Amino acid sequence: MFVFGRRRWWWVACSLAVLVAWRVSRNDKEVVKRDDVAAVPRRWPVACAETTSACGGACDRVLIDDWLGNAEIDGLIGIATRGMAMAPSSEGGPTIFDANSGYVMAPGARLANVYARGEPVFSRQELELYRGVIRRLKHRLEEAFPTDRPLVFTAPTFVARLSGQNASWEPMEPHDEYWHPHVDKQNTHHYDYSGLLYLSDYDKDFEGGLFEFFRAGTNDTALAIQPRRGRLLLFAASQENRHRVRRVTAGLRSV
Repeated sequence: MFVFGRRRWWWVACSLAVLVAWRVSRNDKEVVKRDDVAAVPRRWPVACAETTSACGGACDRVLIDDWLGNAEIDGLIGIATRGMAMAPSSEGGPTIFDANSGYVMAPGARLANVYARGEPVFSRQELELYRGVIRRLKHRLEEAFPTDRPLVFTAPTFVARLSGQNASWEPMEPHDEYWHPHVDKQNTHHYDYSGLLYLSDYDKDFEGGLFEFFRAGTNDTALAIQPRRGRLLLFAASQENRHRVRRVTAGLRSV
């Protein structure tokens, strides 16, 4: 998952994004299915909320299919899997990892750093892949959302893995309950835009885990997106893009 804001895991301060244009209807929800692939970015115009300060940029949602190739995706998954070794996926629940800082947060708010022992964990090529993807994502977001101020990456950037491999797993900390409706900027005030790069396939690598945007002022779904490997979702991080990820019930969902 990539996010852009002024600081924090894969988010950038006046972040960037290109959104698959979906129309939000008052009566119907739109579903972008996993295999509904578009050759060009889709964009859904969204009016900014009065409280929004998205660096002078738009508040839309943008979806880009096949933004990243399979070889690079496999490389990112390999990096994340090694970085998350302290929290086996068989335990269930959410785990996040940032290759730049080395920090891992596992279910139960367990925190560790893979670089603590001072030993090499990743090759130079692996770190170049990780950082290169982030730079390209930032550039793509800037193209999608021109702003009045320069975009700044949040620190750290991170990969998030949601595991449904343990049917008996239950959340122990608020951080574990990732499926609640939320606004990114309310959780982390320096977020202006969010970027999500999917590394796994809906209904193939995992079950559950549907991404949903809500209609303003309600819990009614306006737009639902089924994750697909290489699919990039970009959106303003404020109130107009309140959303949630449904609980993963089987397999591994990575973003």
